[in-house]
Amino acid sequence: MAKNAYGQDTAGDSFRKQWDAAAYAQKAHDREQQQQLDEANEERRHKGLKPRTAAPKPAPPRDLLEARKTSVNLDKMVGTSQIVQASAAAAGQPGFYCKDCDVTVKDSLSFLDHINGKKHQRLLNRKMQVPTETLDDVLKKLNQMRADLRRRERQSGTEYDFYAQVRKQQQLDIEARIRRKDAKKKSKLKRADAKNALDRASGVPDEMAAMMGFSSFGSSKQ
Repeated sequence: MAKNAYGQDTAGDSFRKQWDAAAYAQKAHDREQQQQLDEANEERRHKGLKPRTAAPKPAPPRDLLEARKTSVNLDKMVGTSQIVQASAAAAGQPGFYCKDCDVTVKDSLSFLDHINGKKHQRLLNRKMQVPTETLDDVLKKLNQMRADLRRRERQSGTEYDFYAQVRKQQQLDIEARIRRKDAKKKSKLKRADAKNALDRASGVPDEMAAMMGFSSFGSSKQ
């Protein structure tokens, strides 16, 4: 659609600027309310009363936090230069630049903390609250995950067998338990051999040690 000299879309062959009647009516209403408030405050000042303030405008509703649709690829930014229209504080500094907040952070960890932080989310009109999931939402997510699994199975040509995976994990657990038992037995035999070697090196017979009330003259540490 063609645009006029003011950058607005034109309808047909009209080239005149289109005025937003609703916006100007709201401005006139706000100006009238402010004038009435000023007159009322002037009368209150003459009476020695405190002036009233205008009621604050309600803040626009903010959206809840939602999962990021795209992944943050930080590797592609490494070793590259980018021309940005930054302020004097953020210009000329190396690091990761956030165009929404006009700040530059030094490393990727600080950049991730920034885009997940309260200040960045507030500029995106979001509050730091997540939506409450209902039972229907959970069932919908499980069905979606099941459909994705079936799709991957069709693409790979293999079918996922839950019971086969359970048997495989059980076998791995049994093998790991056997390896731990063997390692414990080897460690015990090694300590016994070291104790016997120390007893032989001391040169005191076991009979004499028993007569003196000692099991051995070796070290008590195992």
